[in-house]
Amino acid sequence: MTPLFIYFIKVNLALALLYISYRLLFRNDTFFGLRRITLLGMLLIAFLYQLPDISSWLSTRPTISEVVSYYSTILPKEMTTEAITNPDKIAYEVNMDWGKAGMTGLIIVYLMGVLLLTIRSIAEITNLFITYRQSRKSKINGVKVCLIPETEEPYSFFRWIFIPAKKQSKLMLAEILQHETAHARQIHSFDVLVGEFVSIICWINPFAWFFKKEIGLNLEYMADQEVMYAGYNKKEYQYHLIGMEHSNTAIANLYNNFSVLPLKKRITMLNKKRTNGVGKVKYLALVPMAAAMLLFNNIDVMARIVNNQTTEKPKAAAVVSTPEIVPTVIEEAPLPPDDDKVYNVCNVQPEFPGGQSKMMQYLASSIKYPTESIERKEEGRVTVTFIIEKDGSISNAQIARGVSPSLDAEAIRIIKAMPKWSPGKSKGKVVRCKYTLPVTFKMG
Repeated sequence: MTPLFIYFIKVNLALALLYISYRLLFRNDTFFGLRRITLLGMLLIAFLYQLPDISSWLSTRPTISEVVSYYSTILPKEMTTEAITNPDKIAYEVNMDWGKAGMTGLIIVYLMGVLLLTIRSIAEITNLFITYRQSRKSKINGVKVCLIPETEEPYSFFRWIFIPAKKQSKLMLAEILQHETAHARQIHSFDVLVGEFVSIICWINPFAWFFKKEIGLNLEYMADQEVMYAGYNKKEYQYHLIGMEHSNTAIANLYNNFSVLPLKKRITMLNKKRTNGVGKVKYLALVPMAAAMLLFNNIDVMARIVNNQTTEKPKAAAVVSTPEIVPTVIEEAPLPPDDDKVYNVCNVQPEFPGGQSKMMQYLASSIKYPTESIERKEEGRVTVTFIIEKDGSISNAQIARGVSPSLDAEAIRIIKAMPKWSPGKSKGKVVRCKYTLPVTFKMG
């Protein structure tokens, strides 16, 4: 999977997790201002929590390194290329991945959806500008408004307030103006556009649409609350909401409408008892929630670096006369708890001179299947851990998991005989890195 695809998947998973958290913790209280901040904050977290890189700090923590090592073993493997190596040549055979064709089709469908939704939003914004330019401007109770046809509903977009040019009671008109002025003054259209953007980018994710709906509903709660703060009668206001005539043109994505969004929920919230101020403390839960997501993402990135060293590089087979030795490529080992100067993950990974293919050639030409093992028909996977020092030399080669004394000794010998590597780097600084090289001995 490409980094962009992984980012997209994580964004959508975060939207699901955050929305569920919102429903459980915040949806039923009356702190509408805090809820507005929380909804926007959650969307911001969903898109940005993957950006901070704290892997260098985490790699020096033994516990985290153990988690990374374990997590890397459960990540799915992706093998798209296989190579067979012998002392004389390397031949690459590309396996057909039918999954790629299906993925390409899904990407095309996704992009078409994004395009169509974007066109729809642009059309709505264009229609707003046209309506504004063509509407007759007026002042009602000191508020600048744009008069629209009688068949339409009142709505607002940023500072523009659109009122139908029809006769209404002074009280009802005053309530409408108070409601729409609250939308305009508090710049609710910004929130609406954010929700629209998220629903376009993540249109395949139902939680993106849930967020958009919650944003619009909470903005209506805020505007309704402003009407109540202005001193209007609660019961009469509710009757006016119910009695408004609705038209099809009022159901739009980018407008703040006076009476279109679910009236039952708005009326319920109008009559709801104000939440105790102590309840505001629960909004602090967003901080550890964001921190946990940041931590998990960095652990996932570190684990994928380990995992990709065995999946993104070509798999190789080293053939030496009759026996066959299949060395798998490098993956990172757990960080030793007593040495915080050895990194488990580096920004720039160490590399064998000449790259992966040269390492395969080196193994194929240098490894000698022990005679004793051939006689005993010993096969298996020997896992060797070693440290690549700052000067690229190999040190501290040890058997992490052995097969037999003779195979273990041969694996250690070939590792110690390796030429100097290009050392790893962390934040531009050359560092020591600990690696594992699993070598599978197999009789041909």
